[in-house]
Amino acid sequence: MDRTKSKEIIISFAQDGNFRSTIPNIKIDGRDIAQVCHAKLLGVTISQDLTWNKHVDNIVKKAGKRLYMLYQLKRAGITQKDLVSVYVSVVRPVLEYACPVWHTNLPQYLSDNIEVIQKRALKCI
Repeated sequence: MDRTKSKEIIISFAQDGNFRSTIPNIKIDGRDIAQVCHAKLLGVTISQDLTWNKHVDNIVKKAGKRLYMLYQLKRAGITQKDLVSVYVSVVRPVLEYACPVWHTNLPQYLSDNIEVIQKRALKCI
């Protein structure tokens, strides 16, 4: 196991904030593994507080960058049918990847952030 590529994320349901002091550090070859607040696993960002804020922020940024490509294609004179095709094949998969895992209990304000990207795409198309 490569210590430099491994990360440790502590998820606890303890009511007090002192749970970190009771958990020993994980070591590989005598060296501690880095503790992180969030980690990306198979494209899904998991936070230690089990919220999806960081994951939604990541996908909104990524989809926004791809949406810029859609604007450039529209300026180049691509037909509406082709723009829809590009949206469905390039932008929407970013928003929907692993959706059954993280979208079931998503708060409304995070769902609205995703909806903003979709509305921007509709305005472009």
